Amino acid sequence: MTAAVSCRVARDSALIAGRQLLVLRMNPSRLIYPLVQPLVLLVLFVSVLGNLAVTRHAAAGSYREFLIPGIIIQNAVLTAPTTGLALLRDAGSGLADRFRSLPMSRAAVLIGRLASDALIFAVQAVLLLAAADLLGFRVRARLPGLVGIVAVAVAFGLSVAVTTAWLALLIKDPETAERVLFFPAIAIAFLSSAFAPVGELAGWMQPIARANPVTAAVSLIRSVASVGPAAFPLMQLGCWVAGLLLVPGVLAVRRWQEPS
Repeated sequence: MTAAVSCRVARDSALIAGRQLLVLRMNPSRLIYPLVQPLVLLVLFVSVLGNLAVTRHAAAGSYREFLIPGIIIQNAVLTAPTTGLALLRDAGSGLADRFRSLPMSRAAVLIGRLASDALIFAVQAVLLLAAADLLGFRVRARLPGLVGIVAVAVAFGLSVAVTTAWLALLIKDPETAERVLFFPAIAIAFLSSAFAPVGELAGWMQPIARANPVTAAVSLIRSVASVGPAAFPLMQLGCWVAGLLLVPGVLAVRRWQEPS
């Protein structure tokens, strides 16, 4: 990709991202789900499960500290499908046809949407960490650790968002897509080490949990928070993020470019 093409993609993507942020500014009610719902889930999960017996697998001995990284990633997974649903709304409103008629990069619509969603993922993670601190979750590395946790949540959330965007464009119908996309999001969160150590899951679940990208993301956050070994979960998560961004991303751009 030449410098001129890269500049064009960046410019077009920035315009799309700015448009999306302007829409959010004019309709702040759209932020209720991605920002308020995670805080409610955090308080509910910690209130119900946070005082369970200490597990030997928890980095600092407390199940609450074991649980909260799982909730942070779970909320990123549950927020990710909104990217694909938003693309379907734009397609249904005729906006997709208007974008296709403009001399702009084919990838700009998806990249711009993801850029604005990255801000939402980041704000969501910061709010969750602030609430988690009040609930007793501690990050030993302080500011670098907090920045690292936010970066993990954003990267993982965006990778899942790209995949759900591709699936949503395949499904086409917004109501069907909403039902179809949220169920796998819930399933992959529970088929992981988000809420229980892999070794304590049912036998048939353990291979799935070990290969689950949620497990890699949650393990990395736990390592960052406790200043533990992070090389393996970082490598595992990096492979997942790259795969989920590149392959479904290319397919989503091609699907978006097709006439309705």
